[in-house]
Amino acid sequence: MSDGAAGLPDAADSAASLGDRPLAFYNALLTEHFVLESARGITVSESSSRASLYLMTLSSALVAFGFLGVIIPVVVILGVFTYERLVQTSLEDVAALASIQRIRRYYAGLLPGADAYFPMPAGRAPNELLEIGQRGYRRGVFFTISSAIAIVNSMVAGVGVSLLVYLPSRTLPLSIAVGVAAAIVLIVVHGAYQETRYGRLRDLLTADPTSTTGRS
Repeated sequence: MSDGAAGLPDAADSAASLGDRPLAFYNALLTEHFVLESARGITVSESSSRASLYLMTLSSALVAFGFLGVIIPVVVILGVFTYERLVQTSLEDVAALASIQRIRRYYAGLLPGADAYFPMPAGRAPNELLEIGQRGYRRGVFFTISSAIAIVNSMVAGVGVSLLVYLPSRTLPLSIAVGVAAAIVLIVVHGAYQETRYGRLRDLLTADPTSTTGRS
């Protein structure tokens, strides 16, 4: 520790050592509002832009229905890339908000009763580690923006599979059944992948920062 830091309270005990706690609480409240709004706005904006890009491409592809055999692979590939980036932005949002939550706990200790302004329910939604909002449930993973794109893209891929089955067999019921089955499988795979990514991030965020496991 440098000489300039001598006599200063530890970060964990600094709330109890503040000279003007009411002013600190007021500043914390303003900072909290600004940071939360900025963090959510950036990720939500990118997610909306990418989702719109995919849906616009899909709409254009439907107009070009006569080139369906060529368009479907392009749309599916774009959908996969869009889905992956939406998952990444969601994880970035979760990581940022998890860091904010550590600061929120500090804010909540500035004044008696301050915790009423920084609620921390025990429940967590699968893509919402910011502990505000609904109680966590696994099926919630299918109601994110990335899952909406994944479901639509899986249906498009299912249509492509149906075409591949129908062209050589000329059996419509079989091709429809195979296409529906393929779409369902892809939807489940996307959901499982997303939940796995969230689970890994949860483990990372809840890991002991002092642990040396896995370090060289």
